[in-house]
Amino acid sequence: MVKKNKNPRKGKIIDKLRNFKKDLLTIPNLLTSIRIILVPVVLLFIWFNTPLMRLWSWIFYTVATVTDFFDGYLARKSGTVSVSGKLLDPLADKFIVNLTLVLLVAMGEIWVLPVLIILAREFYIFGIRSLALENDLVIAADIFGKTKTMLQMFSLPFFMINQATLLDLVGINWDPSGVGYFLLLSSIVFSLISAFTYTRNVMNRIFGN
Repeated sequence: MVKKNKNPRKGKIIDKLRNFKKDLLTIPNLLTSIRIILVPVVLLFIWFNTPLMRLWSWIFYTVATVTDFFDGYLARKSGTVSVSGKLLDPLADKFIVNLTLVLLVAMGEIWVLPVLIILAREFYIFGIRSLALENDLVIAADIFGKTKTMLQMFSLPFFMINQATLLDLVGINWDPSGVGYFLLLSSIVFSLISAFTYTRNVMNRIFGN
């Protein structure tokens, strides 16, 4: 006599965990995982705050951002775009961008106001994304969100390799933070637009308006 599953909900959870593990072992998601692992390495070298350590932070940060390009490219090319990847990829981006911003604010190297706006937007989107997941919706980032992330990622090296680092390592007396602020403030415009479009898409999918 075949025993029936007395707890179908538990079975669904186990199936989801198995699928998540299977998705995680794909090359694109492994690259995303590497990006997450490199975050504390980047932060540690920034925290040491010597010209050489700043250079190393930039090197590891560059490696991490390169994986951001290749994981998406490989996922699309190999047809292994997954729900896990759609969740992990933006999470990895938020880890490396937001934690680096917070550390640089704590070190007095970035204005606090733009970082507060960026973090407030992320908390808001987290709430909207949670609402979407409760309704079994996974909505990928749109062009505005991707542009926002790209601008933020491009802005950080101009704060990581600061004026003291340039002067000590290559003898150039130039403060690159002006370029960093231009990119960072530009990203805020796209972040607010993407927050609006993401909210509209979720509400349309849930309520059908």
